[in-house]
Amino acid sequence: MTPRPSPPGTPHEGQSWVWGVDDEHLANYLLPRECPRVCWVPPVEATHLLDSPAPRVIAIEYGWLPTLADAGLQVHELDPSGFTMLDAIAGYWVADHDVAVRRRYTVDDCPTALAERGVELRLTTSLWPYVDAVVAAGGPFSVVRIRNARPRP
Repeated sequence: MTPRPSPPGTPHEGQSWVWGVDDEHLANYLLPRECPRVCWVPPVEATHLLDSPAPRVIAIEYGWLPTLADAGLQVHELDPSGFTMLDAIAGYWVADHDVAVRRRYTVDDCPTALAERGVELRLTTSLWPYVDAVVAAGGPFSVVRIRNARPRP
């Protein structure tokens, strides 16, 4: 894989990197690329909204369910040599050089892939209560592609 420029308007605009995600956080990306989502590890002192027996929870909007059902993903396992941790909470790693692909595989059924990783997938009409709750809880969380979510009520 060859480094590509970070998108305009992002904090890393102008940087050319190969992006990687560690295995612990891979579940956060086993969804269609543009699907907005809130991902978290349930806090010990969880509010009712964030509580779960699962080790990780991902909430998406009901409107994305048809896209999720039809999605197929290509996962690339990369040679980890030369990667630098960019964001430990999100599990982002970056490299500024070409990176060898060790293995490539297809995920045809995203909900099953998430279940195999022990993830609870929640469907909701709005992501905003989850965004507010994870921010207030102060634990590790990730909000991905929120610009594609329904507007805040």
